[in-house]
Amino acid sequence: MQIRHKETGEFILEVSGPSLAGRRVRGARLHHAALRGEDMTGADLRGADLCIADLSGATLCGANLTGADLSGATLTGAKLDGAVLLDAKLLGVNLANATLRRADLTRATLRFAEASGADFSDAVMPRADLSYGVFRGANFTGAQLDEASLNFANVAGAKLRYASLVCAVLIQADLSDADLDQADFMHAALNGTDLRGANLGGALFRHAVLGGCWNLDRARGVAEARYLELGSLDVRTLRASLGSLSDESLVALGIVKETIASLRSAVGLGGPDPRSAA
Repeated sequence: MQIRHKETGEFILEVSGPSLAGRRVRGARLHHAALRGEDMTGADLRGADLCIADLSGATLCGANLTGADLSGATLTGAKLDGAVLLDAKLLGVNLANATLRRADLTRATLRFAEASGADFSDAVMPRADLSYGVFRGANFTGAQLDEASLNFANVAGAKLRYASLVCAVLIQADLSDADLDQADFMHAALNGTDLRGANLGGALFRHAVLGGCWNLDRARGVAEARYLELGSLDVRTLRASLGSLSDESLVALGIVKETIASLRSAVGLGGPDPRSAA
């Protein structure tokens, strides 16, 4: 098999056999490689340079990409189920509609990644950096995102059911219309996070910090969110929410019920919430 430069056609690497499946090409220099649709199942690509390579539609299930650099690569529709991407660099990578089910992305860098519609279900992603990435409609069901960074990430409409985001940082992240049912945000920081239309029913926010979440009152299922016990809810977020959230929702956020009327009065919102009247 001959691997060539995707633009110039220049010869890059030659391996025996019809594909890279199961092959050991550790540390290979495959930047700008034309690998569209190739079968690389179980390949050993540890430390490989795959920058700006065309891997769209390629199959890398079970491949070992530990420490590999895929920055700028195109992996649209690629299959990376069960792949190992430990400490891998995926800066600006295009993973739109790719599948990474049960993949290991521990400490992987996906800053500025385009991964709309990608499937990260049950992926292992502790301390991964997804900052500034676009993950619209992606599936993170059951994913482990403990201590992950999702700062300024677009996760609108994504599924994060049963995902673990313990100690994750989501500064100005877009979680609008996301499904957060049963997601665990214990000790997470959601500063300036957009929660419009997000489903918080069943989510766990124990000791989480919510600051500047202007659209908290437009989230769904606030009253049903479990174990909120917020570590911090800033005054501006509380003020923006007092007029729209029911008494039950405010109590779920940790506000003492007997003080709600006084708080509303203090900010000029009048008396008790009529929706909470018996």
